[in-house]
Amino acid sequence: MTTLIDTIDLSSDLTSDYAKLYESNKYTDISINVGREPNNKIFLAHTVVLCTRSTYFEKMIVEGTEEVQHMSMSFEDVTSEVFEILLRYMFTN
Repeated sequence: MTTLIDTIDLSSDLTSDYAKLYESNKYTDISINVGREPNNKIFLAHTVVLCTRSTYFEKMIVEGTEEVQHMSMSFEDVTSEVFEILLRYMFTN
């Protein structure tokens, strides 16, 4: 017996939509400074995605250190290339 749920196409472009969101920098609410000057890079991101996809980021953001309350973070011991891979993974996988 075919049900209504079987006849509705629930396929999604969610992954590509999140990739577009990441690349557009629209609606971002946190900046993340990665690396050491002069090779540092600032990434813009969405706290809801970071918290949903990573318990590490959720803990940092929810615990509300003073740095995060200003909606910025810094990671000096990570290269920008590695951090970008991490963010892309969080948004698209």
